Amino acid sequence: MTPDTLTRSYEDLSTDEGFQFRFHCERCDAAHVSRFQPDPPDAMDGPLAPVGGLFAGVGSGEPATSRPGHDGALHAAIAEVTEEFQECPRCGVLVCGDCWNRALLLCQKCAPGVAARGHATTPRSA
Repeated sequence: MTPDTLTRSYEDLSTDEGFQFRFHCERCDAAHVSRFQPDPPDAMDGPLAPVGGLFAGVGSGEPATSRPGHDGALHAAIAEVTEEFQECPRCGVLVCGDCWNRALLLCQKCAPGVAARGHATTPRSA
């Protein structure tokens, strides 16, 4: 699974104080929330922060996605939750542990079809 796979199904829960993300199973919609990552204070924090904010966008309601630490925080969150999800090699869906068949290494939706076809094609003895 590539890091881009996890970005298909996530919500950005970031606030002015820091970054956090919720990743969803594409089968059952179960979620795993990454740990909260505080946004380090800007160099302009302090008595001049309101003035600096007028020119640099700091403290001006800037969206979390445009703050410098956002991409790094998202990559850290992806690394954190990577083991919580699997990508089904058959259908390509991103699933949680409950929707994953560890024995067949497929999602639960694809696994029964493989097992049934394997059983159905087994020759019967007379």
